[in-house]
Amino acid sequence: MLKGNFSAQWIGCTGLLLLLLLASAQLALAADEEILFLHHSTGRNVYLEGDVPEWISDYNNANGTNYQIQERSYPTGSYPWHNYPYDYWNLWINGACDSSDPDIECLDSMAADYDVIIFKHCFPGSDIVAGTGTGSVDSRTKTLENYKLQYRALRDLMDTFTDTIFIVWTLPPRHRLATNADNAARAAQFVNWVKNNFLTEDGQAHPNIFIFDFWGIVAEQDPNPPNGEVNCLKYEFERSHSSSDSHPNTLANETAGPLFAERIVNVIESFQTGNAAPTADAGGNQKVSEGELVTLDGSGSHDPDGNIAGYAWVQISGATAALSSPNSARASFTAPEVGESDETLEFDLTVTDSEGLSDTDTCQVLVETGEPPDPNDPQESNGGSGGCLLLLLSD
Repeated sequence: MLKGNFSAQWIGCTGLLLLLLLASAQLALAADEEILFLHHSTGRNVYLEGDVPEWISDYNNANGTNYQIQERSYPTGSYPWHNYPYDYWNLWINGACDSSDPDIECLDSMAADYDVIIFKHCFPGSDIVAGTGTGSVDSRTKTLENYKLQYRALRDLMDTFTDTIFIVWTLPPRHRLATNADNAARAAQFVNWVKNNFLTEDGQAHPNIFIFDFWGIVAEQDPNPPNGEVNCLKYEFERSHSSSDSHPNTLANETAGPLFAERIVNVIESFQTGNAAPTADAGGNQKVSEGELVTLDGSGSHDPDGNIAGYAWVQISGATAALSSPNSARASFTAPEVGESDETLEFDLTVTDSEGLSDTDTCQVLVETGEPPDPNDPQESNGGSGGCLLLLLSD
């Protein structure tokens, strides 16, 4: 009887051990991902100056994963130095690619070698001109109508590679001296379409396609910024304030690099586990006066799988503000004194879900010098000490 029990226990333990070993092997396999980043100069600068491979290496060491990333200028060589929506359509769908040449490699051979494929466009892609109302998928002209048709065709193609993860960058903005307000506004419109409609408009699931919002990091979104222009490269991210070079500067690359690397990891782990990463929304930019109560509102953040488990507000630049409730959806502070000139305060909001996946968004608060108007003072509420009140009396 004892022998029989011992044998049963031994068999049971052996089976459990085998199951644990099998699960460990599957996890190890899942953690081994080959990543390819296709780019031109803007992407390469983010990759190198933003320390993307170093960030991923540090993550591997801390978490026991084996995510390996490579970068490649694409397309190049015999193909013109263009990587706009038309060019990816032309190469991967229209047959202009050649899998024997890495400079213009076809998507099917890339997908055979890499688990994750990331592609982007360079800043001239933001030179979007007025369209005619109808588009053509085989047109090189940069219009909203053409871009959308080309992206829809690319979406259909990516859908066929069900085991390959795709990450698509939003457009890099132009320098304010290299564009005009209409073209820049159309670039913002296309970005918003990619973020909000590209993967939902057809009512179908596209579980292997993800977006990295580069525009949201480096483009000015304040309609009336103290410096720079809306829908253009942020003033503080310009390499020069007097020339029109649209390459973001080192500060921009150092800001975007860790966010890009984090997005890659979150996407991989979301795809592997079926748990979608949350989306952080730090709210819109604000303009306030010294001494004014400011509320940072991250309640627009969401997690497609359920509830967000944690919020973390952190100030990353500007005059120091004493944050109240920094681990809540809404944080607040009293706008500090900024001296003789206006100052921009910048805040990061990081949201984390119950599985540990996270996302970060940034907002800015412009603090203007001077005391806020006193609503109880009739002089101030009607234009301050220099104002006057005109009463019109009738018989």
